[in-house]
Amino acid sequence: MAARKWIAASLLLITGLACRYLIPNWEEPPTIVSPPFESPLLFENENFSFTIPAKWQTMEQLWGQQQVPDENYYALGVKEIIMITSAREQADGTYSTYFAVASSPLAGGIDLETRFRQTYDPLLPDLREASQQKFDNGALSGFEITYQRAWGEPWWQFHDIWVEKDAVIYVLSFHAAPNDFERHQTDFDLILDSFNLK
Repeated sequence: MAARKWIAASLLLITGLACRYLIPNWEEPPTIVSPPFESPLLFENENFSFTIPAKWQTMEQLWGQQQVPDENYYALGVKEIIMITSAREQADGTYSTYFAVASSPLAGGIDLETRFRQTYDPLLPDLREASQQKFDNGALSGFEITYQRAWGEPWWQFHDIWVEKDAVIYVLSFHAAPNDFERHQTDFDLILDSFNLK
């Protein structure tokens, strides 16, 4: 009887070891994401520069691959140049905050205010809590609008600032879930105060 118990225990041990080492691990590997910057970092290109807040990152860093810029950023008729996010992981999506710079040539004969109004006036019926005014922070001047807009399933809170230099429009666009927008105001202020057109 003892021999049978010993043989059964040995077979269970061998079967367990075989299962452990011969059957592949079916778990998906974790997504490796570079950690966001732990301190502010300067972003700079040939036309502008600004400070990326600590713990924010570019969309390319978040996704680990080059991102194709949106040719018609949120249907505003401007091309996205860069977007950064407070997202720490790809799954953060709707729980994150974003800042983008988009641009377009200013068509001849049209001033910035006219283009601004031509863009937003048709959208006003679909926007909530829209507020438009002139913008001037001492370094930049133009027009701004704050509004809530459905994009996809959730509603987003936007703050878009339109400025112009050398007949080129730059849209500085902040957006987040409406309940999270004010929580990131310090980061928005850092970005805006550091934004410089060359």
